[in-house]
Amino acid sequence: DPGSAKMTAAGDKSSLWRVLILSYPGIILGVFFVIPIGIMIVTSFYHREGSFYEPGFELTHYARVFSPLYLKALWASFLFSALSSTIAVALAFPFVFFIAQYSRKIQTLALVLILCVLSLSEVIVAFSWSNLLSRSAGISNFFAWIGVMDKPASWSRGFGALLASLSYFNISFAVLMLYPHCTRLDPSYVEAARTMGAHPVRAFFEIVLAILKGPIIAAWIVLFVFSMGAVVTPQWLGKPEHWMLAVYISKEALERNNFPFAAALAVIFLIFTIICVLLIKRVNKDRR
Repeated sequence: DPGSAKMTAAGDKSSLWRVLILSYPGIILGVFFVIPIGIMIVTSFYHREGSFYEPGFELTHYARVFSPLYLKALWASFLFSALSSTIAVALAFPFVFFIAQYSRKIQTLALVLILCVLSLSEVIVAFSWSNLLSRSAGISNFFAWIGVMDKPASWSRGFGALLASLSYFNISFAVLMLYPHCTRLDPSYVEAARTMGAHPVRAFFEIVLAILKGPIIAAWIVLFVFSMGAVVTPQWLGKPEHWMLAVYISKEALERNNFPFAAALAVIFLIFTIICVLLIKRVNKDRR
């Protein structure tokens, strides 16, 4: 029957399109995530001879990862990522919450300014903070001019400089991630708490933070993972003891052409990051 044949052909095409649409996420995950990570894992076992490396299976690169130098860099990665994410979320959330109370025009203006900051690369941000904290053209000259300091000082390399730059870079992302949740928050919750006699500060911490706890933790995790990969900022604003593991990965791959060892560092780095995220989620689940 021609009609039945056409219906069968149409049904086959529909099934084919359905399969393609449903398989699209799997294809994207495979091509852009699973395959690159698989290549990185395989490369980490390669044998390196001089400046060349060849397929093989050896664990010497992984044994070298656990030397004191790289364990210290791993700890620095965790410390700076956790602190900068915490500072960024702590500063961004009150800002977003209060901006959400204003008119749409003011909210749009604030978001445009945030997007302007996001258009700056890590190199530009690190360079700007390096100048801001330098002795020759930095903010210490202003403090010396108004009499707060005796003479200008250099703050461009150190723990505080690196933490400030990473936190500044994360604030814009935190604002964009928290903004949709704050604008959808029903103001009647806070009004009800105020009506029952709650102080505005108490209503903010016990009502607003309790409702938006999930988005806040999710934003913190995203910023934590994002900060773990900082390369330029630690080199420009931190001392060698403050270098994060991503710095050593880039140096091994780009400067020393030691791709197997760089891949081993990256694999351990990836595993460490995943473990940290899972532990944070588990602690948050237990507390809830």
